[in-house]
Amino acid sequence: MTAELAGGLGAVALFAVPGYGLTELFRTLRRQPLPRRLAYGYLLGVAAVAGALLALSHAAGVPLRPPAVWATAAAPALAGLVAGLVRRRRAGAAAAPDRQAPPAAIPPISAGPGEVPGRPQQHVAGIASLAQRRGGLVPVACALAAALICLGVFAEAVADPPRDWDGRMAWCTQARYIRAAGTVDAPVLLAKRWSISRAQYPLLLPVAQVAALEAFGADPDSHLPRAIYAAFLPALLLVIHAAARRGGAGPIAAAVATLAAAAAPFVIHGEGGAESTYSDLPLACFYGAALALLLGPRPRTENGLAAGLLLAAAALTKDEGALLACLALALGWRAGKARVHRFAAAAVPLAMALALFASWRAGIPNRQDDVPYLTLLQAGRFWPELAAHAAAIVPIVLDKMNRFRNWAGFWWMVPAVLLAGRRALGRPVARRWLVAVAGPLAIALAAYSIFPLPAYLAEVTWERFLLQAAVPLVVLLACALADIGRHLRPTRMAVIGAERSRAED
Repeated sequence: MTAELAGGLGAVALFAVPGYGLTELFRTLRRQPLPRRLAYGYLLGVAAVAGALLALSHAAGVPLRPPAVWATAAAPALAGLVAGLVRRRRAGAAAAPDRQAPPAAIPPISAGPGEVPGRPQQHVAGIASLAQRRGGLVPVACALAAALICLGVFAEAVADPPRDWDGRMAWCTQARYIRAAGTVDAPVLLAKRWSISRAQYPLLLPVAQVAALEAFGADPDSHLPRAIYAAFLPALLLVIHAAARRGGAGPIAAAVATLAAAAAPFVIHGEGGAESTYSDLPLACFYGAALALLLGPRPRTENGLAAGLLLAAAALTKDEGALLACLALALGWRAGKARVHRFAAAAVPLAMALALFASWRAGIPNRQDDVPYLTLLQAGRFWPELAAHAAAIVPIVLDKMNRFRNWAGFWWMVPAVLLAGRRALGRPVARRWLVAVAGPLAIALAAYSIFPLPAYLAEVTWERFLLQAAVPLVVLLACALADIGRHLRPTRMAVIGAERSRAED
């Protein structure tokens, strides 16, 4: 078990270390607390390392072998190291003149009315300490519980090779093909005579699997791919918590909402969850993290560039990832020079990823796959077909969300909390988060409306689309919880005051 754990940690570090180096280039990310910075670093590392290997293999014919993997991973790590050293050296040089100047005299603090000079007010300090303890205990408890969940998922992941259906059928199988050929343009993908399922699926996660397997010389049935997917769960939770705090939710509301997402069984065990090798959880991370950077209050260009890398990764993760990336980019558009610069910086990496994917996919013939949606999507067909299939789709959708073994009542709580905290949903940024939640669900309904077997497709994919919308949904949930807390607090204080008055009487 020790060897498996070390291998799993090494596979995660192959992407986390270069990504951590990349965060040094983005001021907003390097100022984040260490856990959040590591989460963004892991996502950026997968995007940069796997994306660069995909581009180098397809455009330049670089073989996907250990030298290329280690060189690609080392480049962003070294860039971040150099950037950090240069920044610290400049900061030290700028601070040197300040250290030479004599310190200014500090005037004595005058005591206010009724205060003893030099003695803090005991009742004020006691109230502040009590408030800090009350506000800090719940987030710490939630963080510990979420950490235990993530550790359990990772321990299970490094103990066994991939076992899920779609993971082994699609993404792990693609990884075997391109690893055997040493290129993303594997002959078995290019030749139509070979029977292959999902031949045109995007390759970012299969390339990430190949990178880890090649870097450590692992067996094709190794557990390393599962370790890569399991690491997306803590990244998802940390991104949710960071986005909720930046969105205005307090520490308690953000922690409780994040734990609610972590405790949903489907997020861990479901088809697309952390214990599988599906690409839905990674897509949720890339989509949500990019949204958090684009919808943040500070329209820095560097935030747009980091978001663009994540959007590029989303476009290379799943077919619907390109649509979600374009939606996130559109939601990030705001007037103003700085905001336009952020938008443009995000658009460039996404455009490059879309061009790369189109170039690669053009040479891959489609066989034994679902009928291409572009050929089914005809003008005027969407809404009539959706209305016709609604009677078959709606019961399946409601049944999926109502299953306690999959969601533990999560979808019973969400409508009640959002309704009670609806005041928080009236802000402009909250409305953008609402549209971001609707994006994956709208894509699902559009697919069901034009698919020959809509009930079957809804049965196997609806919960995965819900997972893709996890970050914006839980951010809204946290904001609604914070709004409920703000409105309950005065009432609670009034009740306490009334009880004290009755006791005194």
